[in-house]
Amino acid sequence: MRELPGDVFVGGQLDIVTMTALTEQGVMSFINNRPDNEGHMQPSSDSLAKATAELGVDYRHIPMAGGLTSHILDASIDAYANLPRPIMAFCASGMRSAALWAFAHVDKLGVDDVMTAISEAGYDLEQIRQPLMQFKEALPKDS
Repeated sequence: MRELPGDVFVGGQLDIVTMTALTEQGVMSFINNRPDNEGHMQPSSDSLAKATAELGVDYRHIPMAGGLTSHILDASIDAYANLPRPIMAFCASGMRSAALWAFAHVDKLGVDDVMTAISEAGYDLEQIRQPLMQFKEALPKDS
């Protein structure tokens, strides 16, 4: 589990036992960036949603496979803007979750700061710098 700014953590696949322990430690929301059936013995999103409902915490399934889409980016921005924190986002390794965190925070933090944060968390995602710059440039400007 690696920490990013804003009371966010990212990491690899979670199971219900680990989610329960994280909830007991104060995590209030989970974002699952892994498509169902991506890996052997991976819990389904439905089972994780049911478990988090029973734990009384929030859960979003925003699966990313094959690249970024406007739907994935919009859902990620909404999740990070509205879910209670601390948030634990996960995928197979945490790399997709870190990238989606970067896109969701680039408007407020800027490209250099999100790139520094994900690098300090141990992820080499330099390949998203240019797409982040383009995404930030395309965002509506404040009036």
